[in-house]
Amino acid sequence: MIESLEGNALSELLSSFSCAQDSDIESFLHNRAVEFENLSKARTYLVFDAADLENGREHPVIYGYISLALKILTVPASVSNRLRKELDGYNAKIHGQQISDFPCYLIGQLSKNSEVNDNPVTGSDLLNVAFDIIASAAEAVGGRYMMIECRNEEKLLKFYGDNSFDEIDRIPDEDIPMVQMIRKI
Repeated sequence: MIESLEGNALSELLSSFSCAQDSDIESFLHNRAVEFENLSKARTYLVFDAADLENGREHPVIYGYISLALKILTVPASVSNRLRKELDGYNAKIHGQQISDFPCYLIGQLSKNSEVNDNPVTGSDLLNVAFDIIASAAEAVGGRYMMIECRNEEKLLKFYGDNSFDEIDRIPDEDIPMVQMIRKI
């Protein structure tokens, strides 16, 4: 997590990260990650070479990062009772009403550092880090699903689909339409 550094050292480290594909991802790490950490809204994990720290390097290279949070997945009315039961793990209805809200672990941000030439970390590596952390949390407190909300872009949908995420809903937005995808833990 990002809390082990403070002040200028932390700001300098975070500002070394760049995401050429999505300025929102870069902006989150530079401007919001510490605030979200302090408010316990999300946990942000930086991926770097442990040798950088062992060798006393003042500014380790960030190869990528992920931010994880809790979120309620609200499914549309069109979702089948069979899927609702699978999401809940027990039932599709409560007191005769369809269950529409399900707690999930959210992979809120995930990105490689585009400033690092020949970056050895892949998107799948970052997902595996997220999966390991979420699996530990689910072991400790329960939970059945993780989710992502990504831009409606073919490359992203393929990436997450190839990593066992299934589309559950589309979020219309005038600026940036998003797609919600889920994966069983």
